[in-house]
Amino acid sequence: MAGTYLTRAGVEKLEKELKELKGQKRRLSQELGVAREYGDLRENAEYHAAKERLQQVLERISDLEFKLSNVYLVDPTQHEKGIATLGTRVKVKDLTRDREETYLLVGPDESDPAQSKISVQSPLGKAFLGRKVKEKVTVSLPAGSRPYLILAVEPAE
Repeated sequence: MAGTYLTRAGVEKLEKELKELKGQKRRLSQELGVAREYGDLRENAEYHAAKERLQQVLERISDLEFKLSNVYLVDPTQHEKGIATLGTRVKVKDLTRDREETYLLVGPDESDPAQSKISVQSPLGKAFLGRKVKEKVTVSLPAGSRPYLILAVEPAE
């Protein structure tokens, strides 16, 4: 994928995380300076721990900055109505369990199954993507195939 596809909420979430990480970077840099003053760096556990944490934060900052510099902002209101696309809320009926469920289709960086935000790269997301209301979809899941009926598709924003 050439860029990062995100909804407005996804961009805001990554920008917030980036801001928090930059704050952590400043604190960790200060900790590193203090730990360096303890003397022999070869046997200085505080120094090595702070250095490792700083490296992890720097890598995540770099990753987020790259993603945010290559964002394609998805506006579901600009797509054809009634078709499941990135940024739409899809209400489905699980025909095996006779249960209704609602999912928000998002990019992989926004995925949060506990909040019913599913990636369009997941089995469910792939199956719903591009589908219309009243379409039946069979999803191949690790536990086996499961049929769904699309009940509604609405822009999430």
